[in-house]
Amino acid sequence: MKKIFVILASVLLLAACEKQIDIDVDDMESQVVVKAASEAGEPVSVDLTYSRPAFGSFYVHYNEDYFTAITDATVTLTINGTTSETATRNGGTYTFTHTPQPGEELSLEISIPGHDLVKASAIVPQIPDISNVDTSYSSQIYDYYSLLSTNINFTLNDAAATDDYYTIRLRETDTVIYISSDDAGNITSQDTTIENYYRFFECTDYLLVNNNGIDIEDPTAARTFSGTEMFFTDATINGISHDIKLVGQDNRYWDYKSSDSIIVRYGLTLEVTALTRDLYLYRQTINSYDDDELLGFFSEPVQVHSNIDGGIGIFGVCSKFIAPIPIRNIE
Repeated sequence: MKKIFVILASVLLLAACEKQIDIDVDDMESQVVVKAASEAGEPVSVDLTYSRPAFGSFYVHYNEDYFTAITDATVTLTINGTTSETATRNGGTYTFTHTPQPGEELSLEISIPGHDLVKASAIVPQIPDISNVDTSYSSQIYDYYSLLSTNINFTLNDAAATDDYYTIRLRETDTVIYISSDDAGNITSQDTTIENYYRFFECTDYLLVNNNGIDIEDPTAARTFSGTEMFFTDATINGISHDIKLVGQDNRYWDYKSSDSIIVRYGLTLEVTALTRDLYLYRQTINSYDDDELLGFFSEPVQVHSNIDGGIGIFGVCSKFIAPIPIRNIE
């Protein structure tokens, strides 16, 4: 409570010393915003819009986009400095047929009437070298639900010649099949729903996790990641093979068990992704908006990383290692 009073007093003090700053909203020109986060093996796609000024009031008509799409651009992709391709357009989205491959050097140029040439570049990272993927399980059964822990162990073999940037996620696919039958047991209809989401997991690792602060009751907490996506670099594991352990938990409620009329299937996939440095920093700063606490209102605003010359936004590529993880369902 004392901390809150101190913050309020600081706000009042700042308000008493305020100075009027004149801002000419009309002189604030919109910038070209580029969003091009691609994946190796998938066609490159670029979304182009104009930015909105930070000040003033704006009205958006019904069914109109909040950001104005750029529909008169010429977008060119050059691969390894030799082969070039011009994108096809659908609204404000520009798509190439080229699918990036690890090691390629990509250069993006965007020409828009009335604007300077917009440029960006990226080198496609190598697919993460993962080995020794292993899974173990533990479970606790309670009155109304069961708690299943899926322990995933694997080795990340990092390359010594490059600075590498990674993320780890566990993607779950839940498939539920609803079956209707007549009195004789014959199936009359069948309906299937599929849901994909990223599962919450924990990772305690003194080399990869670098949280601030020390928990006196649990010293390992400062080195434990908890969430759905873990960001880390190879700064402490460059050129070595490092063992990683993930602990994923999921509640299985009895209502969702398989029966004569409902079949439930769970699928789990390990995703280890290598990103370009710019895409890594962009993703981190974007996630910071979601991680702000209530008192973050009083802190410095988050500045989103950009690597666009002549505009703002991101042009980056990732390469993904994917491995299916067997799931032991609780019966």
